[in-house]
Amino acid sequence: MNNIIIVGGGVAGMIAAITAAKSGKSVTILEKNSELGKKILITGNGRCNFTNEYMSSKCYESSISANEVVIANDNRLNVMDGNDRGNVLRDNTTRLFTDTVLNHYTNRDFLASLDDMGMSYYTREGYYYPRTDEARTFRDTLVSEIRRLGVEVVYDFNLRSIEKVQEGYILSDKTTKYSARSIVIASGGNAAPKTGSGGDCYYYLKKLGHNIMKPFPVLTNLKSNYSDKLQGINALAIISLLIDGKKVASEKGFIKFYKGMLSGIPIYQLSMIAVPAIDAGKKVEISVDFVTDTGIVRSLDIKGTSIKEALCKSVNPKIVDVILKDNNIDSDILTDNIHTTDREHIIELFSNVNYEIIGVAGFDNAQATLGGVDIREINPDTMESNICK
Repeated sequence: MNNIIIVGGGVAGMIAAITAAKSGKSVTILEKNSELGKKILITGNGRCNFTNEYMSSKCYESSISANEVVIANDNRLNVMDGNDRGNVLRDNTTRLFTDTVLNHYTNRDFLASLDDMGMSYYTREGYYYPRTDEARTFRDTLVSEIRRLGVEVVYDFNLRSIEKVQEGYILSDKTTKYSARSIVIASGGNAAPKTGSGGDCYYYLKKLGHNIMKPFPVLTNLKSNYSDKLQGINALAIISLLIDGKKVASEKGFIKFYKGMLSGIPIYQLSMIAVPAIDAGKKVEISVDFVTDTGIVRSLDIKGTSIKEALCKSVNPKIVDVILKDNNIDSDILTDNIHTTDREHIIELFSNVNYEIIGVAGFDNAQATLGGVDIREINPDTMESNICK
């Protein structure tokens, strides 16, 4: 009988295996794919941003915290932005759970582990990447350590059952049974199913007594109807999420108009609240403020130029054309001929451009899953189940 069986050979599974093997445990990884760390290869557009300089509970959402925003009373709604996203609405359960986990194993601990494995890396704007700029380097470093430590890996394993017995657990596929005193479930959620993570373990964990919160695709694109003229445009903006007309979260960064969807890192972040809100039947909108500095104000004060010329010094010309046309404003009017109130009206139009969200890109395009095992059933000090003891 093994000391430990780990279901799933992604980053979490391999780090768990390496840690256990270094402590002298007998470890076996049961991997669904024919190789370890398949999903790693597509992260960060193939570059693999494996950790960040800034790590805080404010950066994380759970089903509990996301639902808290969706059902919040009007007097609890507030604007959140940047690294402070979630500071107002973060529920204590999610915050305390995440703080406890991050305090036990910090990003510095992770970097030290990579140092011990001999992998070189660099940081850019607070994001860490392999020095080769290739995700494969990170994946192969972990795989090399797995081999060096003699961890057994069973490939092409399709889990069919998990049975709790007196001595521990028995895990089976169609033909083979594996037993262990302890098991680690590191099989991932539903995101990117082509890499092997289809949320298979939720069924078995539910049978063992865990509450499974509805899985949603997050860190994903949001569908919206907007002018075809905006297709392919990237624009720096302040991007806010509205639920039933109330602003609940805000991010600054580049928004991308791509194939009938809104994309970009700010959209991914906001999707963690937007997706469950859509599922709950709420009206969800993305409000975009293209006036990120005083450039538009200054350019509209310059005499002898058209409104369009003035606006295009700060905003993409296609965006300018669409907004002016939608509001029946003649783009050729000279700035000399607009009154202060008209100027303020134009600035307001470019500060509050709303796009109604009509859908969500599915799990195929998602980078993460919101939901799964209820964190209230997990001990954050050890990551052990409070249900299966």
